[in-house]
Amino acid sequence: MSPPTPPPQHQPAAPPAYQAPPGADADLIDIRELLSVLWRRRAVIIGTVFFLCLMAVIILVQLTPRYTASALLTLQTRSEAVVDIQAVMSGLSADASVIRTELDIISSRRLVGQLVDKLDLVKDPEFNPSLRADTSLLQYLDPRTYLSSDWLLALGLGGETEPLTEEERRERERARVIGNVTGALSVSNPTLSYTIQIAFESEDPKTAALLANTLAELYLDDQLEAKFEATQRATDWLSTRIAELRTRVLAAEQAVQAYREEHSIIESVREGATISEEQLAKLNIDLVTARTQLAEAEARYRQVRVRGGASAAALGEVLQSPLIQRLGGQEAEVRRKAAEISERYGPRHPDVINVRSELNDIRRKINEEIGKITQNVENEVEVAKARVAALTENLDQLKAESSELQQSRIELRELEREAESSRVLLETFLSRFKETSNQEDLQQADARIISDAEVPSAPSFPNKKLILAVALVLSLMLGLGLAFLLEALDNGYRTPEQLEKTLHIKALGMVLKLGSLKLKGQSPDEYVISKPTSAYGEALRSVYTSLAFAAGKNIKPKRILVTSSLPGEGKSTFCLSLARLLARAGNNRVLLIEADLRRGKISKTLYGPEPSAKAKPFLDYLTGEVPDWRACVQQDGPSGLHVIAATGKIEHPQTLLQSDNMQRLLTESAQAYDLILIDSPPLLAVADALVLSHQVDGTVFIVKWESTAREAVKNALALLRKAHAPELGAVLTQVNIKRHAYYGYGDYASYYGRYGDYYAS
Repeated sequence: MSPPTPPPQHQPAAPPAYQAPPGADADLIDIRELLSVLWRRRAVIIGTVFFLCLMAVIILVQLTPRYTASALLTLQTRSEAVVDIQAVMSGLSADASVIRTELDIISSRRLVGQLVDKLDLVKDPEFNPSLRADTSLLQYLDPRTYLSSDWLLALGLGGETEPLTEEERRERERARVIGNVTGALSVSNPTLSYTIQIAFESEDPKTAALLANTLAELYLDDQLEAKFEATQRATDWLSTRIAELRTRVLAAEQAVQAYREEHSIIESVREGATISEEQLAKLNIDLVTARTQLAEAEARYRQVRVRGGASAAALGEVLQSPLIQRLGGQEAEVRRKAAEISERYGPRHPDVINVRSELNDIRRKINEEIGKITQNVENEVEVAKARVAALTENLDQLKAESSELQQSRIELRELEREAESSRVLLETFLSRFKETSNQEDLQQADARIISDAEVPSAPSFPNKKLILAVALVLSLMLGLGLAFLLEALDNGYRTPEQLEKTLHIKALGMVLKLGSLKLKGQSPDEYVISKPTSAYGEALRSVYTSLAFAAGKNIKPKRILVTSSLPGEGKSTFCLSLARLLARAGNNRVLLIEADLRRGKISKTLYGPEPSAKAKPFLDYLTGEVPDWRACVQQDGPSGLHVIAATGKIEHPQTLLQSDNMQRLLTESAQAYDLILIDSPPLLAVADALVLSHQVDGTVFIVKWESTAREAVKNALALLRKAHAPELGAVLTQVNIKRHAYYGYGDYASYYGRYGDYYAS
């Protein structure tokens, strides 16, 4: 049948490039999209939550309940002095470092070892796993259960390299028990408090209380023992030191005494002075006195020598002499008597002469006495001189001796200081020894128990509600993480919105995938002929409607190139189904051109493996053997569709597709038909579609739902855009309606299954 030849008409222009919706690239959180992701991946989330919560329940059933008992102690920050003496080991301060140190002491292996020994915990199966067999479900999760001792030894997971002695075995067993008890111990200090909490966790509530109380008592005893040992060590050290100091003091005092005797250093009554020093002081005083007396005697003697005899009578010694005073009285009496007689008898009277003779005799005696006194003054000067000389000589001798003695005293004072310091140190040590000896019976612990551990009535582990809540939250978080991870790893396209957002291409619609039950041995293009009002047919009509307005209101594309990224995306099925549906409706003149000259499927679908004899081969027209392309057109009987099918093997398909014959075919057919669909090869396989893209009004890009990799789609679309091919949009094919609705995207394809009454499927 020859195609119609309508009058020439204006060829439509290429559609404008598609612009992405506003805000498509904005980095904003789409709450609806997040909820959509959660709804699509709800099976993963619910499954993860269910599985992890089930595992938590199984583990909780297998866990042995444990009880925690706590004893409370307080550090003594106020000292209680029974006697006013300084302690050997002082009380604890209240700073954080001291409290931290006490916590470390309580949890130390030494103190825990004392607890193990006191309560004989080596024989307790709870803390000595070797005494009990592990029959829990968790045992089967331990890989060491399934390995022999040789394998464990080779992998370093257990076993002994050498046989142990009984003593070594007991020590290792005790060390393991100490480690287990330490693991069950918890020591803490509440904030802003001087209290210490000792808590033990055990399978038996009574054991937990016993362990806490016993460890608290051991801690107090340990403090007392530490103080007693410190006091005892101080006492022993002081005893040894005192004995050494006594020997040192005795030796020092003996050295002082020996030095005194060797250098004849004799102390006087006056403290701090020797006899030589006292003698030297006395000689100094005597010398000063003698020199004073000499000066006085010399002064009198000079007066006597200067004034002569007349002045000698005026000397103090003369005037004070009793004899001179008596002779002076006699002289005065005789002179009075001589005056009376001379006045009475005259100067020649014998009585007068006798009186004068007596007066002269008295005066002679006075002069003799004055001479004696003058001689005595001279003698005193000589004696004073001799005394000063003697004292000066003695003083010089004592000074020489004192200088030697002073040098000896310097060394003596050094010996005395050493002896004194040793004596003071000995007295200090003796006093401290007495104080320390008295402290042995007065020691008190630096802490006290303010609350004994009571037997707990409820287990502290496992906290089932908390564990289940945590398991629920963690499983929910993990489920959400897996959901978003799977969504991020999802490498296919599921919705038109994804195409528009990531590829910036208009989404023309979605074509459903027909199941084998619906097809019943038919192909999709046959199904659309028999069921034109089915959901599949309506999806194709929706795509065609979008194509009609893809280029704008007044522009209707005719020549449409259909391509894809990879083979198997339903490109040929889409072209054939859409073309037969539109041709079957009778409202459109439709031509389907099979431009896949390499592996065409349309001809095989319509006519089988043998080419139709009703029309000339398409290859003959392209090579010029057939002058008119209309001779290659075949008509589909059920639908009335005009088809140009490719048959045979072609060596240079791209050359033929670029030929003038191909261009003439597309130009002339656009005048004769309302719609020309061109089925081309995949873009990433060959470049045939790029050759044809410049000879059509627009290109439709086929993307297989959920299957085609996003990178493949992006690369293929990039090839089209680099070639400046006109884009009409993209179509998602082979959409699984059930899964699509299950994912809950909310688009129109999700409602095909819900409103089946509208379709005759």
